[in-house]
Amino acid sequence: MAERPADVMRRSKRQNIDSVIQFPENLGAHAMMLSFKKYKYIPPGDPQRGLLKITDSTYTPQELAGTDTILLPLPSNIRDSYNIRIQGYEAGLMGAGLGTIASGFAGAGNVGLDQLAQVGKDTFQRLGIPTSLDDITGENLGSTAGRVAAFAARKGIDTIAPNAGRSIDAGLGNVVNPKASLFFDGMNLKQFDFQWTLAPMKETESDVIRQINNTVKRNILPSYSTVLGFKRSLLNYPSTVDIYFFGIDQEYFLHYKTAMVQSFNLEFAQQGQAILKGGKPAVQTMTMTLMETDIHTSEDYGGESTESLDVTLLMQDPNGPGRGR
Repeated sequence: MAERPADVMRRSKRQNIDSVIQFPENLGAHAMMLSFKKYKYIPPGDPQRGLLKITDSTYTPQELAGTDTILLPLPSNIRDSYNIRIQGYEAGLMGAGLGTIASGFAGAGNVGLDQLAQVGKDTFQRLGIPTSLDDITGENLGSTAGRVAAFAARKGIDTIAPNAGRSIDAGLGNVVNPKASLFFDGMNLKQFDFQWTLAPMKETESDVIRQINNTVKRNILPSYSTVLGFKRSLLNYPSTVDIYFFGIDQEYFLHYKTAMVQSFNLEFAQQGQAILKGGKPAVQTMTMTLMETDIHTSEDYGGESTESLDVTLLMQDPNGPGRGR
């Protein structure tokens, strides 16, 4: 169970850390912490991009002092969702053959040129297509190769006469099996949004809300950079933000990864205009949309990695080192 937000505030005040802001003053036992940090590039898939979990170092003076940290009530919407890109496609006869043969190498570790060449050779053999000039004879040229050519032409005739292939299919009463299948195309970065309704109970809390708004804007907007004397020639990346829960067992909710803010909205008159003494807004609705900087994978939830394709083997000279071309 994470410690209470009041404990974090007491620690920050005791250690003279001014970068921690809290609203409202009496936050209670449950809260969300937004910790903005200066952008730092970390390669995708690096262990540092894992799920954000509270540890003893989360509250150290070094960690808090290097951030702009905001403590807010739990937002009105906490949602967990994943978008896996899966598409349907028609592999065709050749594609189905390649997939079947290639699956024989699944889990075998590194895949080199020899294995890839074997996949192609086996595919042609399954289709009855000669794999070298020596394999071509008058007999198979008139039978196997001829049938393959006619079969391929049946699907390629549409490039010459639109819909001619369909007319042939209708006349024959059958169609070429498209070998429909699913194709996994990766993961989308997670997007999520939060909303808070902030109503100050006293004048000092209005000042805190203004401080929170300016802190968020300062971190989510880019800044200018001067290069070689050219002023404002580049834009620096905005800060990233780490998100934690307090007062709840986060293992039963969800963990986030480091994110960037995509949009930030302040609504001052959502329920009708209301002004406090001194001209300050009585209620503000704050909405924030974020996108994480790395995808979630099976390893984040106890899964295991597998061996991957060794691209160095594919880049090697097929003639071998020191051999002529």
